[in-house]
Amino acid sequence: AVVSTQSGHYSRDFWGNLPGMSRPIYPLEADKLTLQDCLEMNCGRIARFEKINCITTKLTSMKQKRGRTLPVMISSDSQGPGDWLWCTEMERVFGLESHYTDVANMSRIARQRLLGKAWSVPVLRHLLSPLRDYFKCEH
Repeated sequence: AVVSTQSGHYSRDFWGNLPGMSRPIYPLEADKLTLQDCLEMNCGRIARFEKINCITTKLTSMKQKRGRTLPVMISSDSQGPGDWLWCTEMERVFGLESHYTDVANMSRIARQRLLGKAWSVPVLRHLLSPLRDYFKCEH
């Protein structure tokens, strides 16, 4: 089944036998569907792209267009080199609350490595929600 993530650029292919995997994915109202939705507000940060490539454990994975362009520009310097995503912004791309990975004095790189190994909340919700039909739950 092919599942398209929220702020990510590419669809992700999953193989499995979970019921409902191939059904269409519908975002919730609170889901952030574009990169601009994930950026810190009132900080002059502007997304250069609507969607971004996959964030991995490597810092360079955030660069777009074959590793040449950083995903964020600062409004006061639109022609400048740009900026990396902040940790809270990466967390929002994955559907997490801000500061979710802000534990144990982890560095920015460590937090990105953690997120780079994670599944996004909307994808997990999409994959696991049909199981409610098979198991008793209160929802």
